[in-house]
Amino acid sequence: MISSANFTVWAVLFLSLFLTVTVINAQTPNFSGMWTLDLEASDFVVPAFSGGRGGVHIKRLFITHAENGTLVIGPETNGLKAWSYVPGRELVIPMGRDTTMTAVSRWEEGRLIAEGSHGNMQMHEVMVLSQDGEVLTIEVTTTSPEGKEINRLVYRKGIAVGSCETWAMPCRDFPEFDIERQSGSRN
Repeated sequence: MISSANFTVWAVLFLSLFLTVTVINAQTPNFSGMWTLDLEASDFVVPAFSGGRGGVHIKRLFITHAENGTLVIGPETNGLKAWSYVPGRELVIPMGRDTTMTAVSRWEEGRLIAEGSHGNMQMHEVMVLSQDGEVLTIEVTTTSPEGKEINRLVYRKGIAVGSCETWAMPCRDFPEFDIERQSGSRN
């Protein structure tokens, strides 16, 4: 039989654990998915991300948010480098073809804040997920000797991407590699 004192201790421990897990989960939304830029809701100049990340090909972002908290963010073309954030750690992220930037990220009230610098350029990036998880807003502030630029990018989750002919790197038919066609022509 459990005494009322033991019951109270167990109840407080359970409630504390439950609230701790709830607070941790509330601070770390999952950004995973394919995100399509909502041009009408966004306000930006190219390049939208500090240091030219993504270039003009930011229409779609592909984000993997791993169990350990690592975020890998990639634009829609292979020619542009993906970047990653590990909250609480300083990382070197690509910025253009041959340049990098040191950045550190952290969780703050359910938002991912990333800050970095390269030479005399400073980057401050805030990623916020809507309550329903369908809208990702990224506000990018870049400060340099030329001034301060603030870009607001609004992405919607899972919007159809259209036929591959409309993509930044359109699809192409490679009949010379089509095994079915080759085997059919040999008969």
